[in-house]
Formats: sequence, structure tokens, C-alpha cells
Amino acid sequence: MESVVKQLQQIMKSLAPEEWRDARIYRFNDEYKMDYTLLATKVSSGQMHFYDLETGDFTPLNLSG
Repeated sequence: MESVVKQLQQIMKSLAPEEWRDARIYRFNDEYKMDYTLLATKVSSGQMHFYDLETGDFTPLNLSG
């Protein structure tokens, strides 16, 4: 899990401030294990995104129930 955090930290450091703001790494419990994700707000849309480690892309976060 430590390698995932380090990977997310590197991605967070590489984000362009004119494109992303409020980047944070969050820890959450996912089906009996601790997991981590990177959340950031896209400046152009004001929408929060999460970083998908499998695809290597940011995906809009669906906050509706």
C-alpha cells in the first residue's frame, strides 16, 4: 500500500496548478482493506475528479446518491 501512496504523491506533485487545485490523497475502507485515492478539482469546470490508477486518468467524481 505504501507504493500506491508514493505513486499518488508523485502524480499530485506533477499536477499543473492552472489545471488542478485542492489535490488531496484520501484513505478509505474498501471491502475489508484500506485503499487510497487522489482527489482534485479541475479548475476549468470546478468539478471534483479522482485519479484512476488502472487507466492513468482523472475521472469525474459522481457525488449524487
